[in-house]
Amino acid sequence: MARKSPGAKAKGLGAELRILRQRAGMTLEDAAKPVDLSKTILSKLETGHRNIAFQEAVGLLALYGVVGEERDRVLTLARSVDDPGWWEVGIPGMTRESAALADYEAMATGIVSWAPLLMPGLLQTMDYARAFLGIYGLPSHVIEARLTARLRRQQTMWRPDVTYTAYVGESALRTVVGGATIMTAQLHALLDAQRRSNITVRVVPPGVGAHLGQLGAFLKLNFPAITSVVHVELLHSGVFHDEPALTDPYVKAVAQLAEVALSATESTRMIATVAHEMEGQA
Repeated sequence: MARKSPGAKAKGLGAELRILRQRAGMTLEDAAKPVDLSKTILSKLETGHRNIAFQEAVGLLALYGVVGEERDRVLTLARSVDDPGWWEVGIPGMTRESAALADYEAMATGIVSWAPLLMPGLLQTMDYARAFLGIYGLPSHVIEARLTARLRRQQTMWRPDVTYTAYVGESALRTVVGGATIMTAQLHALLDAQRRSNITVRVVPPGVGAHLGQLGAFLKLNFPAITSVVHVELLHSGVFHDEPALTDPYVKAVAQLAEVALSATESTRMIATVAHEMEGQA
């Protein structure tokens, strides 16, 4: 059976092997020859542009002198690098971009979302998401397929090893999507999420001054070994950035959002206040 194209797992494994090689004081050329790889192939393995075979991982770890629990952990990742995730086997109609995003989310240990005008995708209720997707004029079966994928992606946040911070614009809280009843339930869902130890929701009110977040929404994903990946969603597609020159402005944007956003406690009060106002309109 043909091996699947490299994904986030391959990039993460490659980055770990690069760190281990550098820790061993070896160049690409030093490491490639003893394990019968070319310098070019080893470089592709380390940058995630080629999947690594299990025996190649075994040979490299032996060469780098990696033993014990560290060796076991890296080999476990090498064994599973070809294993399909749920996004590859069971969601009809899931876009390639959504599959790639799910791949990154499954590896991430930290996720930061900036949602100035719309509720963050990972915190949207199904009714809210359904109402917004309806604006696109999509067939109902396509909407339901996307909702199924969204629901599965949201399970990422229930992993104890993942921290999730959502910066939400006050406009997103007050813009009614699907009616007051749906919005009230959505706001209470934010409050429920805020109670989890690994989730933080912070509201950015208008009038706080200029900041880079004004340029638009994005999702920043952090990983143990590889550099951050930023996903910028567009109307009918999205783009991924993983080069520091492209991700650095988003790192600065997150820092500026942290300075101007309300605290988690203040944000909870505001969300509760808006929810109470929505209840009066339902």
